Amino acid sequence: MKFFHTPGLLFLACTLVSFVLAAFVAYVAMSQPWIGLSLATDNSRGAVTLHASGPVPEDFIGFDLASVQAAGQNPISVTPDTLIEEPDMIATFEGLRKFYTDQGAIFRALLTGEVTLAFRAPGAADTTIPVVVEVQQTRPLSSLPLKFWTQLGVGVVGLVIGFWLVSLRIRDLAAWMVLLTGVGLALAAWTASVYSTREIALGYATFKIASHINGVGTLVFGIGMLTLFLIYPRRIVPRLLVLLPTLAIGGMIIFIQVYDWPRHVGLLQDSVAATMLALLIAIAVQVFVNRHTPTARAMLGWLGVAVSVGAGGFVVTAILPTMLGQSVWLAQSTAFLFFLIIYVGIALGVARYRLFDLPIWSFRMLFYGVGVVLLLLLDAALIFGLSVDRAPALGMSLAIIGAVYLPLRERAGAWLSRDRTMPPEVIYRRITEISHAMAPQKKQEERLNFWQDVFDPLSIDTVTSEAPGDCRLEQDGAALALAPVFGLPPLRLSWARKGTRLFSSRDLQRARTLSAFMDTSLRQNQTYLDAIASERRRINRDMHDNIGVLLIGALRSDSQERKNDLIRQTLFDLREIVSNPDQDAHPLGHIVADLRAQVSRHLEDARIAAEWQAGPFPHVELNTALVQTLRALMLEGTNNVIRHSGATQVMFRITYDAPDLSVMIIDDGSGFSTEAARPGSGLKNLAERVSQVSGTFDLERTTTGSVLSARLPLVPKEASAEL
Repeated sequence: MKFFHTPGLLFLACTLVSFVLAAFVAYVAMSQPWIGLSLATDNSRGAVTLHASGPVPEDFIGFDLASVQAAGQNPISVTPDTLIEEPDMIATFEGLRKFYTDQGAIFRALLTGEVTLAFRAPGAADTTIPVVVEVQQTRPLSSLPLKFWTQLGVGVVGLVIGFWLVSLRIRDLAAWMVLLTGVGLALAAWTASVYSTREIALGYATFKIASHINGVGTLVFGIGMLTLFLIYPRRIVPRLLVLLPTLAIGGMIIFIQVYDWPRHVGLLQDSVAATMLALLIAIAVQVFVNRHTPTARAMLGWLGVAVSVGAGGFVVTAILPTMLGQSVWLAQSTAFLFFLIIYVGIALGVARYRLFDLPIWSFRMLFYGVGVVLLLLLDAALIFGLSVDRAPALGMSLAIIGAVYLPLRERAGAWLSRDRTMPPEVIYRRITEISHAMAPQKKQEERLNFWQDVFDPLSIDTVTSEAPGDCRLEQDGAALALAPVFGLPPLRLSWARKGTRLFSSRDLQRARTLSAFMDTSLRQNQTYLDAIASERRRINRDMHDNIGVLLIGALRSDSQERKNDLIRQTLFDLREIVSNPDQDAHPLGHIVADLRAQVSRHLEDARIAAEWQAGPFPHVELNTALVQTLRALMLEGTNNVIRHSGATQVMFRITYDAPDLSVMIIDDGSGFSTEAARPGSGLKNLAERVSQVSGTFDLERTTTGSVLSARLPLVPKEASAEL
């Protein structure tokens, strides 16, 4: 039967398992005997000092705890090694065996329910003061320190991320290797959280099991990590050699954890250091073989930095001091966070999450990691080299890092992330050239050249399928899809900088900004061209409707004086049309009176009788558009009557029918149609003019002539004087 899984359900189930296991670890930690002491080690004196009283009188704060003794048993000495977080740090086999023996003896004493604590006053070498205290057989949850929860959280995060990745890529071996590293991280962190946060002692059996699991978990983490980089993003060894980390590190696990334990536990630190070195070599080989693959190179840039910072930080702060015979620089609970850095970085890389931004994140992690390492090295140099106390040494280190490294980091970051594209003034000029190009083909050509110069992609393709609504990254940053701009199709850019890198979110933001700028420029230029075309049409209409009528009237007039008046009126109107299109508003009554006088003279010259029915009119002034429309109706309508109708009489009826002005021109001729009256010019212009002022226009042919009618909605300006 074939198994089908739902990623969400699988991830939820595995997450619940992780939290159940974490709860079990907390239960184990709380099942240990507890007194309520707060102890601190003083390695310089080889003593354990009472830091807070708890069940002990406050007078003993600052005293050294010399021994623990149960009734009827011998006292067990308490030394700094008694409270050491990680027993593997004890250098000798004899010291390690004594440690486990003392832990078992103290634990058995605590199980009796009452112990005698021997305190020694500072400076008193031989005199001790006994204090009898009661031992609780379980530990309160509130007594678990922050470092316990830190290590518990590291393990939970490791498992949850591993399960998340496998639930998404269940058939991917690399995802399973990430999960294996998560299991190893959880085993090491959880067991360490129990014994590194003990009050004084754990039982020998509990400590032995926890130590075994911790060592196995640490090396399992190494197996998963090293195997991962042998196969991902490209397999760099023959298939059989992929098993080499499992065989080599697995053999080391068996040797250390089984053969005469704990004699060879000290080799664990050497094994971890060797595994980390092999891991860095594998990463370097992956970088080399994938140097021509931008996707893999971007991922390895992030993973390499994460591993280098995490592994390097752990080795420098936890392993190297032990190998040099020094005390660790960071507590083990804090050092586990370095492994979490490695793990999270690798999981995101394998999941290919926001792969296009990994180079940016890599540089940030590198800068922060270098800063931490420099701080630790400088602090160690001041403490061990110049014998400066710890607190002043840390303060001096922070001051030096802040004054020297941080400014250099900002300069280096600015240089690495500097903008290598064209300057703003060139961008403005290029986009302006695109918008001013007249032919669509020329616009597209200029646009393609522009994007080529901005990102230098390997290819630019026109998208013929569904256009993206906005610019977006595709194929993990291998392609950048550009939304269509005004009148131009969408584009897809592939592989930035001639295939040397992926497109980043910074590139996406830049593309959106430039596309919006280009779209706005194209629209504004089209608006400008539309305005020019509209003005040309207006001039053409006014020339036809006004100037044409006046010139025809001059040609038909028999009176020389009349001809001269019409020509002067023509010149005046022509100047107004060209130089003063937005004329001042005029009272409606005055406009009608002027038009009546002008039209009457034209009809008189054509020997056509005119009858007028005009008014009364409201006290309003007409805006420029209405004035020009009314003027065109009267003049062009009169011109059509004279030229096409053959009429002998015409009636003009201009009335106010709130809220419109009604205009009718009725003649007794044979009628005329749009075909007879120069189609596409006069009557078409009239209909367009009336429509532009939200009016209605109609031309009707009857048995007794023709009727031209229009209704113009009045737009009152200001009340005028009485007409």
